[in-house]
Amino acid sequence: MIRQVIDRRELHRYVEAMRTQLAKPELRDAATRAANTIPGSGDPAAKLSAVLPQVEPELASSGGRVVQTVPYLSRDPFHSLLQSTLESKLRERGAREESYEHRCVLREIVRFVESLLHPVRYGPDDPEWVTEILAAVLERIARGTHQFNPQPAEREIGDDARVLIVGDWGTGLPRAQAVARLMAEEVADALAHGREAHVVHLGDVYYSGTEEEVRRHVLAADMWPVTAAQAAAGVTSWSLNGNHDMYGGGFGYFETLLGDERFASQRSPDGSATSFFRLRSPSWDLLALDTAWSPEVLSDGFVGVLQEPQAGYAAKVAGESARKLMLLSHHQPLSVYDTEDIGPTLRERLAPILHGERLTAWLWGHEHRCMGFAAAEGVKVPRCLGHGGVPVLAHGPEVPVPPPGLWEERGFLKYRGDHWGRFGFAVLDLDGERIDMRYRDDQGTLTRRETIE
Repeated sequence: MIRQVIDRRELHRYVEAMRTQLAKPELRDAATRAANTIPGSGDPAAKLSAVLPQVEPELASSGGRVVQTVPYLSRDPFHSLLQSTLESKLRERGAREESYEHRCVLREIVRFVESLLHPVRYGPDDPEWVTEILAAVLERIARGTHQFNPQPAEREIGDDARVLIVGDWGTGLPRAQAVARLMAEEVADALAHGREAHVVHLGDVYYSGTEEEVRRHVLAADMWPVTAAQAAAGVTSWSLNGNHDMYGGGFGYFETLLGDERFASQRSPDGSATSFFRLRSPSWDLLALDTAWSPEVLSDGFVGVLQEPQAGYAAKVAGESARKLMLLSHHQPLSVYDTEDIGPTLRERLAPILHGERLTAWLWGHEHRCMGFAAAEGVKVPRCLGHGGVPVLAHGPEVPVPPPGLWEERGFLKYRGDHWGRFGFAVLDLDGERIDMRYRDDQGTLTRRETIE
């Protein structure tokens, strides 16, 4: 991450500079095509200006409360596209990764620094640079959204398989890379003990899931915890769709990520990449749903949605056997901290499987913490696993966990009196009708163990 890209004040200056350039003649074609993807009529520049968001000082970074030292990972689709484009263009101009180590947490997060020789060039005060950035953002918007595949992928797995789950991991930050290395160790350990191994990401590659970001943060060498050789030997990789993946239209997700050979199992019967899937063992159905896909190009994606025919498919899976059922999704069905992200769609459309205690467990990401909840909303074991790679401030041990929360992982890094939450992941070892679940943080520490049955 480059400092200019994650500075909230710089982003505000870029947005305001772009607002003045929307009517420039050289941007007319791109602005018209981008405006055509937005509902309504009228002058293209006026339409775009109306939806161009503000960068408010009090606007929280993605997954965290407002703190000036927090790297700003925007929750807005336009901001996120702007951040993606800025980082890509600055890299082209020579911004490079520094190899030094520093004890400051912010320096740990911001490993990429600007390598700019002039204080005005390549910044919000450089009109030609702003025009170039705006043109690229408009081209991304004009591309629209990738089509949704209405057919799921299905895979048979063993009743003693190991399933690794990580959420909101795709930042490429050093501690996220540490999580990936630890997951790779768990894959190797499973294979050494004759277990199948399957790895699931619950979604979100930052800032907006572009093709370049997918390649750099997920598919790069030594990043994703499954090698090509392991994939050829039967280790499968899976990824859900997140709101940040959709900010780039979903093209990086559907085409680049799911197009990688390690994700070859995530195909519908016709061979096309698909964003929802089912892992079926003799005793369990692990059903992963896409709660992020939307036809709206600039949908903020805070609240989960459910494109058909997923609800009907979920009801079919739940009704066709007595296997225990676990749901996986990006968005959460409940929360105690980000309640504004809870909408009616998931609850209403999944009502057939939420009633009657049919659902044993639901694991999700989106909220960047690791937290367990008491049985609620028809789910016996609800768990949030969104702490894979986004830096947020953690609650101190003296702060009680609000109900219906049962527990919250509160391991931390301490800097200037603030507690920064540890990243981590979960290991699910299937054992017939029970699942032994372990939680590990970015240091490799086993922080929690529980049984789902």
